[in-house]
Amino acid sequence: MLNQKAIIDAFARLGSKLNSTDEALQQMVTKTYVANNWLTQENYWLALGHWQRELVTDKLLSFVDRYTFTKTPRRVGVIMAGNIPLVGFHDLLCVILSGHIAVIKPSSDDKYVMLLLIHWLAELEPKLADRMEVVERVNDIDAVIATGSNNSFRYFEHYFRDKPSLLRKNRKSMAILDGSETEGDLSLLGDDVFQYFGLGCRNVSFIYLPAKMNVTTILDAFMKYQELANHNKYANNYTYHRALLLMNKEQHLDTGFALPKERENLHAPLACIHYAYYQNEEQLDTFIDANSSDIQCIVGNYSKVQTIPYGKTQRPDLQDFADGIDAMKFLSSL
Repeated sequence: MLNQKAIIDAFARLGSKLNSTDEALQQMVTKTYVANNWLTQENYWLALGHWQRELVTDKLLSFVDRYTFTKTPRRVGVIMAGNIPLVGFHDLLCVILSGHIAVIKPSSDDKYVMLLLIHWLAELEPKLADRMEVVERVNDIDAVIATGSNNSFRYFEHYFRDKPSLLRKNRKSMAILDGSETEGDLSLLGDDVFQYFGLGCRNVSFIYLPAKMNVTTILDAFMKYQELANHNKYANNYTYHRALLLMNKEQHLDTGFALPKERENLHAPLACIHYAYYQNEEQLDTFIDANSSDIQCIVGNYSKVQTIPYGKTQRPDLQDFADGIDAMKFLSSL
């Protein structure tokens, strides 16, 4: 009988394998970039480095401590997104750590490394081979965890209407500054905005500034990401949205790789940044309340809501569940 301790040991040993010295992993990272230029090798190693730091025994033991390990495994569909590297790995981890069987539909945009990690897990703990099934179409399941676009969400909602489900759609993140930020804070905020090209739901796309703060202060700190203009796909988005802004005669700024625009709107197009000035806390509270279902996380300095430190959006802890929904609690209830 497979126990949780053996599963934790397998994931911890998997974590120790996630380094650039492994030839098979190198090949899959390269193959991923060839298939999908958004998933650059640099960004992939950034994601793998994060998981290497998270997949250690102490962290895994602490993560599962509050939950029940099931004695009656259910077949749980895991439908993965592919907007940033390994974005579906946390769901796989949760399903297996809960004692269930993962019926995995990898994203076609990011499947090669995921398939290798699944293969390695089965090698590290042979009994896990019966707890992971890779499929082209998710059928014959008892529950499902699915992540996708807003259109996909509506499809998932209908298709899995009779199953216990944890479904996710598009979200974005915001930052609230209070003017006390150091140069280091603003540099880390640049990571929150631009890591993985800003494609993740945890990437900051809207920034609230105090009235006394000049937006150029943060833009100067963001210039370390100016090389994004050399990435063909990102540059195409930048050029396209720049042309739209110019044709529509919309006032905006231009850093040469990003297009900041004063607009009180959470969702900024790729290569764009929305920002606005707040006058008081009531304005902040009103915006947060109105957009609560679309906000993934809030970065910065505001004591009235839960925030995360600068530079942490793409380095979530194991217990930082997407959409704030406790996947382990959901799985424990099946």
